[in-house]
Amino acid sequence: MPLLCLIGRHGSGKSTIGARLASLYGYRHISVGLLRRLAQSRQYPVDVPAILISSMRRERPGAVLSIPTAKRLVDHAVGSALTVLDGFPAAPEQLGLLPAETIFCVVWTPNGLRNERLEGRAASTKRQWTPGRASERETALPKLIAHVRRSHQCLFLRNAADVEAAVGELQRKVARFQVA
Repeated sequence: MPLLCLIGRHGSGKSTIGARLASLYGYRHISVGLLRRLAQSRQYPVDVPAILISSMRRERPGAVLSIPTAKRLVDHAVGSALTVLDGFPAAPEQLGLLPAETIFCVVWTPNGLRNERLEGRAASTKRQWTPGRASERETALPKLIAHVRRSHQCLFLRNAADVEAAVGELQRKVARFQVA
């Protein structure tokens, strides 16, 4: 099974989809956002190499991961057969670090729903969100998507109100890629 990378804007549901793929279909889910938050709080999970967490800790919040940190992340992600990596890659220069057979899924959510999710997240966690403000990662996203569409296996997934349906649709799409 090739690596599955979920890319999309903040609040599009990448982590929710990744977690559901893990619980329903046996994927190992790696969230770049969660790894960044763990690194900032100096938490070292036993299933994540300490060198990766240390490297993530040195990264600037909201920035595209440096190539050395991105390489450590990819090395960790390709360590098992069914892995979904959410929030990576964030820029075209990171694509060369991934295996050639990687499948990319662009997760899209209607703006109204996305904004609701982000407002809820800002109200219930330390993760702040300012309407209209984009991170470096979001700014790089259109160029990344254009590149992935031209030269890689790329799927699009609309993630609206029914996450379970979106996850099932993604699993079916990935299965078709594996048969082809």
